[in-house]
Order: sequence, then C-alpha cells, then structure tokens
Amino acid sequence: MLPTEKDVNYRGRKTHQSGSEQRRKAILEAALRIIIREGVRGVRHRAVAKEAGVPLSATTYYFKDISDLITDTFTLFAEKRMTQEGDLYKEDVAEYLSQHDLEKIRADGLQDQVVADVALLVAKHLYTELEDRRGDVMAEQTFLHEAVRDKRLQPLALEYRHTLECELGPILELCGSRDIKLDAKLLLISLLHLQYEGLIDAEKPNLEALNRSVMHLFLSFSSQPS
Repeated sequence: MLPTEKDVNYRGRKTHQSGSEQRRKAILEAALRIIIREGVRGVRHRAVAKEAGVPLSATTYYFKDISDLITDTFTLFAEKRMTQEGDLYKEDVAEYLSQHDLEKIRADGLQDQVVADVALLVAKHLYTELEDRRGDVMAEQTFLHEAVRDKRLQPLALEYRHTLECELGPILELCGSRDIKLDAKLLLISLLHLQYEGLIDAEKPNLEALNRSVMHLFLSFSSQPS
C-alpha cells in the first residue's frame, strides 16, 4: 500500500499545528480542483489562494516553489484515492471474492459464471466513477501523465500503480492467469485506458459496453499460452 502521511515525502513547508495543517490541506485541495478544471498549467499561487479562500501569503508560505505545490497536491490525491471508500477493485469486488473459494468454484464448474459476475462488478465501478467521480478520474489521469515529465512524481506514480496491480491479483487468479504480475500490469493499463476513453467520449458512460470490454479483458487472461 501507499505510505502513510507521516512517511510521505511532502515537499512544502511542514507544520505540526492542526489549524495550520488544515489550511495546508485546504490549499492542496484547492489546487486539485484547479487541476481538474484547467490542468496543471492553471496552478498559480494567486489562483490557488483565491480558490482556497486564503491570503496569497498563505500559499507562498507553505509552497514557495509552485512545483512543490503541484507535487504535494498529487501526493495528497494519491493517498485519498487509495483509501476512498467504494474505490475501484475494493468493497464489492473484494467482498465478493472473499465469499468464494477458488478451488470449489473450479470443482463445481462455476468459474465462468463467477468471472462474469466479477466483470460486471468492475464495470459498475468504472461506470460509477465516470458518472459520479469524474473529477477523481480526471485527476488520476493527469497525475499519471504529469509523472512522465516530473521525475519527483515518478516514485509516487509507480507505487500508486503497483498498489492497484496488487489489488488485481485475486481477479487474475480467478481468471486463470499464468503470470499474475505481468498480467496485472497489462490489465491495469487496459482499465485506465477504458477510463480515458470514457472521459473523452461526449456520450454518457454505457454500462453494457463497459461490461463487454471488461469481460473481454478477463477472458484474454484465462487462456494464456505457456
């Protein structure tokens, strides 16, 4: 999992007072809202101060370097995203898998049905995120894209992806993957791309289409060649 807040290497000015910490987080959350609306280029001290409802001197106090503000914003986003209730690969999917014994599923000839059930649960999560948490999905895509250019974000982005890949392991085991570590990387890339397509598509998310895509992905990992 991602490191805890005490372990994360935040780059802005540190604070140990609760009031100051709340203000620092308010600044980061304001910066994230700007990133969702305007992209990383929209993050400026004056714009963030206005969005957060704090004096300009507050943003420059905590973040003298605008790049530190951007890095810390994505750090906070990654932490919150990975602990968010109802997040992708969690809650319904994890609970469903915990209620089924893989060996018994295979012995009873129910693997195809269980795979289909899990595919629908994942598709529903994708649908919900595109429909109700679109801002989070946009922030995630921006964060991973920005890490390509910002070396300081790369360790966090790699840890973020690794955590998601680990959470895909039980699904791939159910599908019959012969190389879970590799397939988790490929499956995550595919799921992130489905979200990307959902963001640029002018039409509303289509649960049926998402379910077909996810099911196709799952089946592609069920008969890997030796």
